[in-house]
Amino acid sequence: MHHLGHHAGMQVIAAVERSSARPGRRAVVRGVLVAALLVAAGLAVGWLMLATPVLEDLVVTGPRPTPAQTAVGILAWALAIVVPAGFLILGVAMTVSTFERAVGGRPRSALHRLARNLGDDYLVVTGLRLPDGRRIPELVLGPFGVAVLAEAPTYAGVRRIGGRWEMRDRRGRWTTVESPQERTLRDAERVRRWLGAHERDFVVKVHAALVSADPTIDRIPGCTVVAPGDVAGWIQSLPPQRGLTTARRDELEALIREAAGG
Repeated sequence: MHHLGHHAGMQVIAAVERSSARPGRRAVVRGVLVAALLVAAGLAVGWLMLATPVLEDLVVTGPRPTPAQTAVGILAWALAIVVPAGFLILGVAMTVSTFERAVGGRPRSALHRLARNLGDDYLVVTGLRLPDGRRIPELVLGPFGVAVLAEAPTYAGVRRIGGRWEMRDRRGRWTTVESPQERTLRDAERVRRWLGAHERDFVVKVHAALVSADPTIDRIPGCTVVAPGDVAGWIQSLPPQRGLTTARRDELEALIREAAGG
């Protein structure tokens, strides 16, 4: 395989996320602080109601309390239970939500996990957002040109029946959706058009692959299916593209880095 000597070592970069789906460090810290304040407020109000005479002063004890006094007593007990519990529930919910968003924002790509198995001459970008707004899960630049990869969905809200993919909507109904192979192939075509608009005198070859451990998922024309453990081997097996000179690769790398914010 041809090696471009001045690209020492495989490089993996995460594109700068421009949407709010991936919180920054400040947002995570802010969420944790708000959650801690809610929990502290719940504990404080609960202690104030139960460990001090405040509740006793509001609840009128006697042989014959008036209807108004009875209503005040019921309201006081309700507040003593509902208000602290509400603060605690909100605090816990905020903590869980912040944790899920923080964990969800971390790159979990097959290429990040298998980066050590790739040689030099490779630039890997995760979460690249194209000018049309489409986010590309994985993009690899190498001697072969460009490869676009995506991992097959494995969460409970998506299922496959034969060759048809379905997703559960908000009402719990299953609706047919585009297959991940076709979506990956369309992403590769978007990348091809994007790069072609800048490199008019050269057409870079763009490969597409869906990463899945399910051996029953079939490839489609233009998009192969690769097992997670075979990603590095598949990338390294792609033949070098003729005409992809060092200068052209440098131009492509600069363009990709600019779009990735890195």
